[in-house]
Amino acid sequence: MPRSILVADDNRGFAELVRASLEEAGYDVVTATSGLAAVACMEKHDIGLAVLDVLMPGISGDAVAERLRQIDPTLQVLLMTGSDQPFAAGSGLPVLRKPFPQDELLAAVRRFAG
Repeated sequence: MPRSILVADDNRGFAELVRASLEEAGYDVVTATSGLAAVACMEKHDIGLAVLDVLMPGISGDAVAERLRQIDPTLQVLLMTGSDQPFAAGSGLPVLRKPFPQDELLAAVRRFAG
C-alpha cells in the first residue's frame, strides 16, 4: 500500500484544495490544520511526504518538519508559504510559494513521493 501525503495548513480551505488536487492525481492524502495535528497524523498514518505551511499558529512548518523527522528520519518534506518575509528554514527544505499552479504542486510532489 502506498504511503500517504500529509498536507498541513491552518487555512482549512487551502488544505482541502491541495488535498483535492493530490487525490485527483491518485495520491492518498491526510490533512491537518495545525502543526500539532500534523504530528498526531504522523503518529497515526504511514506518511511518506509532508507538505507543510510555514506560517501556522503555535508551531511553524519548519519546526513541525523537525518533529516529524524525529518520528521518521526518511520523511520527505515540502514547505509552502505565501509570505514574502524570510523565515528560518535553515534545514534547506524545498519551498513552494503560494499561490502556486496545480501543475507546480504536482511536479514537486512527484519529485518527492514518486
